[in-house]
Amino acid sequence: MNSLQFIKKLYNGKNCYSDSLTEDEIALLHIPSGVERIVEEMVDANRIVFLTGNPGDGKTYIIRALEAKLAQKGVYIEKDMNSVTDEKMNDVINKIVACYHNNKSCIIAANEFPFFKLIRASRELAPELHNELINVKKNVIIYGYSTFQLRRICIIDLNERNLLDKDRSVVPSIVSKFVELLKDSTRVNPVLDYNVAALQNKLVIDQLMRLFNLVAMSGEHFAIRDILGTLAYAITACTVDDEDINGYYYDALFSGENELMSFIAQFDPVLLSKPSLDEQLWNGEKTDGWLIGTPTKWPKELTDESVEEATKLFKSIKRKFYFENIYAKELSDLEPVDYTDCERIFVNLSSTSSKRSILGMLINSMNRLFLSTDDEKERLRIWTSHSYDLSRETGAAVSTKYVDASDLDLVYPEPISWLKEMEFTPDCLVMKLKKDNTSPRLEIDVTLLRGLISIKTGYPASLLSGQYEQAISQFTQALAATSAARDYGDGELLIANRREGSRKKIFIEDNKYGFCDGGEF
Repeated sequence: MNSLQFIKKLYNGKNCYSDSLTEDEIALLHIPSGVERIVEEMVDANRIVFLTGNPGDGKTYIIRALEAKLAQKGVYIEKDMNSVTDEKMNDVINKIVACYHNNKSCIIAANEFPFFKLIRASRELAPELHNELINVKKNVIIYGYSTFQLRRICIIDLNERNLLDKDRSVVPSIVSKFVELLKDSTRVNPVLDYNVAALQNKLVIDQLMRLFNLVAMSGEHFAIRDILGTLAYAITACTVDDEDINGYYYDALFSGENELMSFIAQFDPVLLSKPSLDEQLWNGEKTDGWLIGTPTKWPKELTDESVEEATKLFKSIKRKFYFENIYAKELSDLEPVDYTDCERIFVNLSSTSSKRSILGMLINSMNRLFLSTDDEKERLRIWTSHSYDLSRETGAAVSTKYVDASDLDLVYPEPISWLKEMEFTPDCLVMKLKKDNTSPRLEIDVTLLRGLISIKTGYPASLLSGQYEQAISQFTQALAATSAARDYGDGELLIANRREGSRKKIFIEDNKYGFCDGGEF
């Protein structure tokens, strides 16, 4: 098959799985990755390498890309533990043990369940191997500093790899590869020629990366097959006869049906609204700034014939504007602030001053979950409330303790030192007590983080899911049992009327209870 046919079949086709590809086709699709370099380093050091993950995430791609070097070193390879029967499991483990004790390297590729079965089977057959496997598996991803030392075994979990990682995304490399392969298919289809030319433009690639960065920040995991299929469809849908779209890459990207395209549809530029710009694009008044041709027809011209066709054209022109107009920032700036703020938080967390600011924002939003008018940023209040009906917001809450911000820390997951080159994007933050890894922990995933950011920007906390409050309440109640929990002093306690957003304070003065409404805490 020619290059065009080959790329077309990557969308929802078997071509995304390396088992169906020839050596030449593997070479055509080969995109060097950080994981490949890690595997090479581990093989050079004669270590036992376990590649684990899910089907289609690139385990066999990696092995086949390094096959010549591995054969030269005589490395034992098990490409697919799915094909290993229970009767043959002991044979595989014995081969691994032989490599383990004879300072030889081997590579085992296994999806999650076969890998679990291998670990379980090794418990009696090879206790030393089993114990090291368990310890390494626990330390693939760490929070903060780790003293764990690599010995004979390296586990690379491709479930943790994010190929859309902002700094090491494979998207530009794949687009460049496809464009190069399709240069011998020019003049087959004018829209295909347009797509190939457009995807060599810097602004188009930058805007494409903006979209995929938003996907990366969502915490969703997409395998290499999803990315290959999405980009293949975006470029070549114009050559598929039964597709009911015009085939321009900016429309096709939001029209496919694989998991990645279904997810990316929520970031469709059509959903970004700026009335003045929308009016200009509808009426044909936005004629400047187009890098790859001004639209030849505008929605207003079709209104009398078909409102449906006019609307369809408007959506197409708006997407084209997002990718190909030098004033695209007008739309880009409207992208969901909670996602873009998530990205800034993860990027800035390594700075001490930024971390304190981020911690203050999170504490304030967590406090406002219980009392909407609370502006406290330096104390995480420990609220107690009770309700027999969990479907309804509790009307009152009481706080007698708090944890000072200086006692709290924020950390995020990252690969352990020998996996640093793996493409990775954190998908959560962890709030805990400083210098205490056994303390209660609150995992703030992207969904919860977006919720807390939305509170900061003015979204009513009462409209958020009750699971946010439940998670934070469990965390603060656990903190209440630690030495970090402090009394307000003078017997002070706070009572919140959550429905009204008001509070009252009870305190002891001259051995008498005092009572005040509102005011400063």
